[in-house]
Amino acid sequence: MSAVEQRPAYDWEHARIGDVAGAVTVEITADAVRQFNTTQQQAAGLPIEPDDPDLLAVPPVMVRVFAPLRRRELVAENGAEYPNHPTPAIRWSCRFFNEPKVGDRIVSVTRVQDKYIRKDRHFLEWRVDANRNDGTPVAEFTYVNLWDRGRAEDRNR
Repeated sequence: MSAVEQRPAYDWEHARIGDVAGAVTVEITADAVRQFNTTQQQAAGLPIEPDDPDLLAVPPVMVRVFAPLRRRELVAENGAEYPNHPTPAIRWSCRFFNEPKVGDRIVSVTRVQDKYIRKDRHFLEWRVDANRNDGTPVAEFTYVNLWDRGRAEDRNR
């Protein structure tokens, strides 16, 4: 009988600046953009015209679809288990270099950009670089998570 392999938790001590997840490629398809934009218009209560060319414009917020934040994959590729407690998002920011377009194949890589302590709390900052498959930069975004377990006093905030 073989023992089940126990992988360490990706806790503060395990996480390293520069840890990286392998690249992933996502094609921006017309169907995906049309569906995303249609859903947004429906949620806003706006009328939808099926032939509207704006339905094929790639909105900036769609960067999270074509360049996904792959934290769990990064943790697994670095030989660990994702923490079994919430890791709330603290901040997200994004910069665009070139407008993404339907038909682009986007190659993105997720890495641990920074880890820091503020007010006795531990934070991990993730960075995703998104380029066209020819290497042209499209966008980069950072995402910061609180990496500690919640505290009793958090419930009163």
